Parts: sequence; C-alpha cells; structure tokens
Amino acid sequence: LSRAAEIASLVDNDTRTHVVVSASELIELIPVLRELAQNKRSVVVHVPISSADDITDVLAVRDSGCAVLRSATAQQAVDFSLVASLSAQKLGVPFIHCFANTSGAVDVQAYEPVADNADIAAFLKSEKDESEEGDVEDVSAADAAYAVVAQAMTLFDTSYSPVTYVGAADAALVYATFGSELSAETLGAAGAVQISLYRPLSVQAVVALLPQSATRLVALEQVVRQPTAWGPLLFDLATVLHSREWEAQEDRARPIILDAVSAASPTEFSAAQLAQVTKHAEELNSPAHFDPAAIAGITTSNTLAEDVAGLSVDEQKKRVESIPYGQLLRDLFKQRLHVANAAESRSIWGDAGQVGSTPEFGFGQLAAAERERTRLVQAVTDVLRDVSVPLSKALHTALNQWLGSKDDAAVASHALADEINALLDAETTSSLDAVRRLRGHFARQSSWLVGADEWAYDLGSSGVHHVISSGLNVNMLVLDTAQYPFAATDKNGTRKKDVGLYAMNYGTAYVASVAVYASYTQVLQALAEADAFPGPSVVVAYLPHAGGVFGGNYSPIEVLQQSKLAVDSGAWPLYRWDPTKADSARFQLDSERLRRSLEDFLQRENVLAAIGHSEPKLSGIRASVEGKIGERLARKARGDVDTLLGGLGGPPLL
Repeated sequence: LSRAAEIASLVDNDTRTHVVVSASELIELIPVLRELAQNKRSVVVHVPISSADDITDVLAVRDSGCAVLRSATAQQAVDFSLVASLSAQKLGVPFIHCFANTSGAVDVQAYEPVADNADIAAFLKSEKDESEEGDVEDVSAADAAYAVVAQAMTLFDTSYSPVTYVGAADAALVYATFGSELSAETLGAAGAVQISLYRPLSVQAVVALLPQSATRLVALEQVVRQPTAWGPLLFDLATVLHSREWEAQEDRARPIILDAVSAASPTEFSAAQLAQVTKHAEELNSPAHFDPAAIAGITTSNTLAEDVAGLSVDEQKKRVESIPYGQLLRDLFKQRLHVANAAESRSIWGDAGQVGSTPEFGFGQLAAAERERTRLVQAVTDVLRDVSVPLSKALHTALNQWLGSKDDAAVASHALADEINALLDAETTSSLDAVRRLRGHFARQSSWLVGADEWAYDLGSSGVHHVISSGLNVNMLVLDTAQYPFAATDKNGTRKKDVGLYAMNYGTAYVASVAVYASYTQVLQALAEADAFPGPSVVVAYLPHAGGVFGGNYSPIEVLQQSKLAVDSGAWPLYRWDPTKADSARFQLDSERLRRSLEDFLQRENVLAAIGHSEPKLSGIRASVEGKIGERLARKARGDVDTLLGGLGGPPLL
C-alpha cells in the first residue's frame, strides 16, 4: 500500500491511532486528512520538522479540518503527543502534532510524561459538552476545543497553554509566532504571543493575551514558497483584529499589522538581532512585509532553486512567478509544470482596458503535444510487440513500466524518462527510431492554460469551450479578480458567464472553484485533483485585486475581507466536481459556512417531510447532504433550477 492508502484505511477504522509522516508527504495526504476530519476519527499524525520547508508543508494543510498542535521542546514533544491523543479522543477531531526533529539521541527516560493515570482517566470520562463537537473552523467550536486542549495540557504541566504571552506587559510591539519559544530576555521591550494550538485558533484567547499597549502586531513567520509575499499567520492575525471579539472591546485601537517572513526560525535571533528587527518594525506605519533575517544579518538557505530543477529559470519566472497562484503551481508540480500560453501577458488580465487574450494558441500547443504522446504510446507498443526487435532486458523492463503507468506522474517521472533515454542511446537498432523521435514525451507533464475571467464573457469563442469539449488532458486555471459584490456585466454591458457551471454542463470535465485566502488547503487539493484527472479540468480561482494583478500595492487585509465575504455569502462557493466518481461523491462542497447552512436547511426539510411517516428515518441526513447539493447544482447547470446559487448573490450562469 502507498502511504496515502495506508492512512486512508484509518477512515473506516474507529480505533485510536498514531502515525508518523514526513512533512513532505502532507500535501499528498490532504484528501485523506479531510476524510479523517469529516468522519471525526481520533487519529494523531506526528510530523517531525527541521526546516522552513517542513513548517511550510505543515501550514499548507492548515485548512484540512484537522487540529494543528506544535511542541517547541523535547519535553513538550512527549507531553503534547499525549495531549493530542487525549484531545482527539474527547473532541472527535484528528490532530496533526509537529515537533522538532532533533539531531542526536534523546534520553527517553528523562522525558517520560508526568501525568497521573487516574487524572487522565478522569479527563476522558468527564462529561463531554455538546459544544465541544463540531467543525474546527467554527468559532464556538474553536473556543471549546481550546478549553479541552488547555485542560489536557495541565495534566502534564500547569504552565502549558495552547496560546501564551511572554515579554513586557506594556509592550508597544508584539510578535506572534507559531510554536516557537522566545524568552523575555531575547524580546527586550517587546512581547510575543506564542501559538502552540494553531488550528483551531481561538480568537478570544489571542485577543485576551494581546496587551492593551500594543500598537504594532508582527507575524514572525518561518515559511518559504508562499503564493504571495504575505505569510499564513498574517492572515490569521488580520482575522483576529477584525473579529467580533475584537470589536466588542470599546475604544481599543487596532494595532498596525506587519509580516516578517523568512526561512529563519524565531529562535535563531539573538537579543541584539531581534532588537534590530524590532527597531525596523517600529518605523513602519502601515501594513507591510519584510525579511527579518536580512535585517538581522542571518543567512538562510534558498531552496527555491532546487524546486525548479530541469526548468528554464527565466521562463519559469516569466510564466509563473509573475501571475497569481503561479507559486502554487510551481511548488506542486515542479519539473512537470508546463504553462503553455503567455500567462504573463498583461492583455490576458485586461490591463489598461485591453481585450483579454484567448487561450487558443496555448491549447493548440497542448493538443499537439497530446497527439505526439499518443504516437509515442503506439510506437512503444509496436516495439514491445515485435519480438524481432533486439532490446536489452533493462530497456524492455523500463518501457513496459512506462507503458503500464504512463499517466501516473509518480511513475512516468523525469527520472524514468532520463533512464529510458539513456538506455535508448545505448541501443543501435533503427527499429527504435520512431521512439527516439518522440522521446521528449516520456515524462508526464502537468499542462496548464492560465488566464483571467475576461475569458468568461464569451465562452463560445474564447477557447474555453474548445478545451472543455476536447476530451484532452488539459488543465485550465481561470482567475477572477473582481471586487465583491460582483457585477453581472462588464463596462460594455457584456454578460459574464459562470465558467465552472458551463464546464459542469458537459459532464466530462473536472471542475473546481477555489479561493486561496479562504482555504489554502482546498486550493492545493483541487489543483492536484485537476492534474490527476484523465481529461480536461477547469479550476476557477478567486483573488480580488482592485488595482490589477500586476499592481504591488494592495492591502492583504482587504484581499482577505473580500475573499471571506464572497465565500461566506455563497457568492463564490468553494467546491470540487469529479464526474468519474459515484453520484453521491461527485460534488464536494468545501465552503464550510455555506455547507452548514445548507445542512441545516436540508435537515429541516427532511424533518418536515418525515412528520407524516410513522417511523421517520433521519440517520442518513448528513451523509446525503453533498449528494443532494450536487444534484441540485447539476439541475441548475442544465437550466432546471435557475435560482439555487443565483439567489445567494453570485453572477449569472450561462
């Protein structure tokens, strides 16, 4: 079994389980983690971390529905592993517990947990408050989960807390960190809110700990490979400062929010170095981001060059880094990524009033490449069937392996392609000439067309229609940068279409609707599923930019607010549609707040319908919710139900 399949087996197993995975495996496990959360499994996934890359991978799955807990010391690693287990059992929520991957041996005897077994038994047997159950994204559930985890922590050390504050009580500048322990001596006149329980994040706890004197709140983040210059903790802090808990405080000024992002751990900064960072942050008077390691003179390793091995750096930077969501594509698909159209062209994004470019040219390139790969498959098949062709055993084995898994990116990799090409070079027979001519298509590419919602105003002639109806393995990423609330037409009065529903109407394309500032994890899952789908895929992505996508001056708080409003209102629903799955699993609604509203509505509908029955059967209500939503959305795409989502404030359909 693959690692993902092994852990997926836990979904149907209600036993308490601990598994250890590497951080690099987490993105592949996103679908499994989501299933574990939806099925309320008491699984603890332990993740050793030793670099900014590892932490970035952990944060990438922060919206999977799992709780995320980080220990900062060896003692905490032992204690928090049990805290995670106990809390998972009581809450019915899977936990991701990340801990420092220490080099060298650790004396296990010195770090034995100190909790009394009787106390643990009493904790587990204590009556569970119904409010403790629920999705970890729900605010009330987050506070209830915080209380449970805090109670579990006190079983081991009364000084433990899911969120702590250290430093000056009257600090004007306060840092916020994910699990890193900064001392009062290192902080000097500053303070720090240190978050061990990152998901669910208790807004109330952060608000309560932040000193009244704070005028600047700095997210001190150790992350790399972010889709924007702003790190994930910054957006959580923005949510805190614009929450109802914050607004409930009368006459409290909102601190300026800053983002300090680098590959350096907060614990790497000496008192003198952190003082330099503090001084720099004190001079900033509006939301800004900066590299604290550079200011402190700390050298960090750059892993980005490794991620683009095998690619033209200039082409990758031109085609990918300059466009929204481009960093996500590069990090997910690395060497396999191929953006076929001139995605960096400003005309695609409608800048300066220009008409949006079409994806037709890029689609022509991808269609030609698909035809060439089909010819390669036939050429390899012919060679393997012809017993008269002299092949080495190694080449015969490699070609068979490739032919059996040519569409599996894990098998049809650049490494296998290089191996086959080296073996081809060692052969002299002319019978392999057809294979040699097409050798550039051995590795399975992740082929994408990237563009803006300008394409959505004329789907029939823009090339979108041709991609969707082609049946070819081509992926399309269409970004919508409109401000919320959405306008139904452009400035010329042209009606905007819903690309996602247009694609679903064909019934043969994978379709997803995503928003990176609403659910980063859902974006990763949708892009990975689109790449794996054996046919056309359309991912529509929301990223509001009032000044255009090439404008550097935009407020992360404004982007976050726009995204949250659009998603929570239902105007931009998050969903995934896979026509190859069973009817009940074909449509997955990922908008948590919208899902809960629809669940409540459907439950009331089912209860009313069941009143007339002597023995109403309501046990399957939750399991059938997504199937019913999918059926309704499909009817809407066919024009049968024209107001399901339109009434939620979204754009018109077709």
